[in-house]
Amino acid sequence: MGCVSSNLFNHDDDFSQLGSSALSHHIVSLTSSTYGLLTLDPPPPPTTPPSRFTLGSIFPTSLSEPRSLWSDPKPLRSDPEVINSWELMAGLDADSFRFSPLPPPKPFSIRTPKTADKENSNPNRVNRSVLVRGPLDRFESICPPGGENKLVLYTTSLRGVRKTFEACNAVRAAVENLGVMVCERDVSMDRGFREELNDLMEGKGRDAAVPPRLFVKGRYVGGSEEVLKIVEEGLLGEILEGLPKKRAGSVCEGCGEAKFLPCFQCNGSSKMVLVVKEEVVVVGQRQGGASTVVVRCPECNENGLVLCPICS
Repeated sequence: MGCVSSNLFNHDDDFSQLGSSALSHHIVSLTSSTYGLLTLDPPPPPTTPPSRFTLGSIFPTSLSEPRSLWSDPKPLRSDPEVINSWELMAGLDADSFRFSPLPPPKPFSIRTPKTADKENSNPNRVNRSVLVRGPLDRFESICPPGGENKLVLYTTSLRGVRKTFEACNAVRAAVENLGVMVCERDVSMDRGFREELNDLMEGKGRDAAVPPRLFVKGRYVGGSEEVLKIVEEGLLGEILEGLPKKRAGSVCEGCGEAKFLPCFQCNGSSKMVLVVKEEVVVVGQRQGGASTVVVRCPECNENGLVLCPICS
């Protein structure tokens, strides 16, 4: 780009079409490098934004007129309107209003929780306090001898049937983990316990007399399947609530938790020898003699064992 009046201007060129006054001004020669920097088109006329569409433009009202905060406020009414209620009620009769008299106020009284429940109670509603049942009420009432306030567990220590032996160990461990005292009755160590269990489960089938069998406070809880299901549901603690607790780590000093001891009379032989004196009269003379008789010990069971007097 070069200026006409600059030193680089070539006066030999023909500029007759520009006139004589053109040489007095600076004429710029455009090159390809200046096309992008100059704006040759005139600027577009300013455009006004379209008016905002309002309901006032379609339905002109006095509210649609623009108001400014600095506009003059309308003067308030100086004279307020007075309404005479007596003039409005002049043509009305007193009998036309049938107002019921207000009831007399109730005397103030302090309501106890019992009286409040009686006043707000529904006569058709069943009292839930009567229907509250304990956790043992859903079990059948079968009480073993001396088991009114105890936990009685019938088990076996024989390993002839592995399934029965393991089931007895599982139920015993589940009960002992809660720290309650267990009155365990081993049917394999005492025939009397076996007969006792048969009498309790009479009429329930042959398998009902197979240990383990759990009784709590005179209620029959069930066998291994029922007890382990209760343990999984987390309800065994509620069932055993109120039973005497066992001191942790305590072991019976008499039997070592074996529950049985050898008989003190026969020393575990379950037999006793009795000496019987006999007198024979021969021709008017008395001749004495003695004989021995072996009898069964009445103090022990068939295995020569007795219950531990400390923990049983």
